[in-house]
Amino acid sequence: MPEPLDFGGQTPPIDPPADCVSPLIWRLARRLYADHQPGPDGWCLNCRPAIVYPCVARQLADFGLAVAVRPATAGPHVANKGHHW
Repeated sequence: MPEPLDFGGQTPPIDPPADCVSPLIWRLARRLYADHQPGPDGWCLNCRPAIVYPCVARQLADFGLAVAVRPATAGPHVANKGHHW
């Protein structure tokens, strides 16, 4: 699993960076990132009062941003048990 990207305390840019391998994933993850921000009381503003920050949606946003800029690793899928189609 890729590590979350470090933006130096800044929010990630809306437009995908030049080295982005999947602009669609970037845009979707960036929107999710914007929608799920922490409130002053430690709860996600969008999920309040059910989920403490970081909520699952914010974790998925961080994961999506990291995946969008890193190329997928090559290799057979685990579920295919070594079969090459």
